Amino acid sequence: MLQEIAEQPKALARTIQAERTKISRLGVFLKQREIDLIVLVARGSSDNAALFGRYLLEITTGIPVSLSAPSVHTLYGAKLNLRHALVVGVSQSGAGEDINQVLENARACGAYTVGITNEPSSAMVSYVDETLLMHGGRERSVAATKTFTGQMMLFYMLAAELAESRPVWTYDAIPDFAARALEQQPAILELVQRYVFMENCVVVGRGLAYANAYELALKLMETCYVVAERFSSADFLHGPVAMVERHFPVILFAPPGVMLPGVKSLIKRLRELRADTLAITSDLEAAGDCSRAIVMPKEIDEFVAPIPYIIPAQLFAALLADAKGLDPDQPRSLSKVTRTL
Repeated sequence: MLQEIAEQPKALARTIQAERTKISRLGVFLKQREIDLIVLVARGSSDNAALFGRYLLEITTGIPVSLSAPSVHTLYGAKLNLRHALVVGVSQSGAGEDINQVLENARACGAYTVGITNEPSSAMVSYVDETLLMHGGRERSVAATKTFTGQMMLFYMLAAELAESRPVWTYDAIPDFAARALEQQPAILELVQRYVFMENCVVVGRGLAYANAYELALKLMETCYVVAERFSSADFLHGPVAMVERHFPVILFAPPGVMLPGVKSLIKRLRELRADTLAITSDLEAAGDCSRAIVMPKEIDEFVAPIPYIIPAQLFAALLADAKGLDPDQPRSLSKVTRTL
C-alpha cells in the first residue's frame, strides 16, 4: 500500500499524457449529442471517486449529475429514459457484475456509455462505447490508492472537456502537488503513534473535499478496523455533533476555498467540546485551533486540492494500520475484486 501511494505522482502524469487526446475528442463528440444528464455508477472506493466527480462535473459543466443506485437496474429491472444521458461506470477491475449490468442496461435505454477502469482487457470494455484508462499499473494492495486518484484525474480531464468555457482550474500541476504531499510521510509516521488505540472517529469534509471524507473513512475501516463515520461539515452540526465528548477524534479536510469558513467554525465548536481534532489544511488558523494538523502547501487551491489532500490521509491509514500491528495490504474478510448484484 505504501509503495502504491508513492507511485501516484508518476501514475497521474502518465494518465494525463496517455488519455488527453482521447478525452479531448470525446468531449467534442459528447457536446454534439446535447447531453443533459450524467449518471455515475460505481462501488467502494470507485464510488467515492464518483462522488468527487459529481461535484466537479456539476460545478464545471452545469449538467446535473446523479449517482446511480445499481439495484434499480440489477434487482428491480427498471427501464429508464436515458436517450440524452451520459452514463459513466467506474471500476478498478472492470469486473463488477452490478456495474457492468447497469452499463449494459443504460446502453439499451439510449445512453452513451463510458467506462473508467485500470484493466484494458476487462469485461467492462465490452459494455461501453468508450473506455478511459488509468495508467498506474497493476494495483496489488486490496485498499485502493493509486486507482482512486487515477479515477479522480480522469474526472478532471472529462470535466475540463465538457465545460462550456475554460475552467478556472487546470489539472496539469496535480502530479507535482501529489509529489509534495508525499513529503508529509515522516511527520505522519510520528503522528499516528497518538492514534494507535483509536477505535471510533468521525471524518469531515464538504464540497469538493466531501469525497475525501468518505474515502479516508473507508480506508480506516478496511485497513485499521476503526469505526469511521463520515459527514459534511454542515450535516455534522445537524445532530451528529451530539456524540462528541472530550478526546473524541475528529479528522477534518480543510482546504482553501468557499467551504473553509464553515469548516473553521466547526473546528472552533469542536475545540469548545474538547474533541481531539486533526486537520489536513494549509490554513494556519485552522491548524492552530486543532489538536494536531497536517499542513499542506498554500499553492494548492480549492479545485486541485482533492488529490494532493487525500495522499496524507492514505499515508495516515497505512501507517496507522502498521502501528496497530495490522497488515494494510491484506485486510481481513476482503479481496481485491468484490462481486455483487
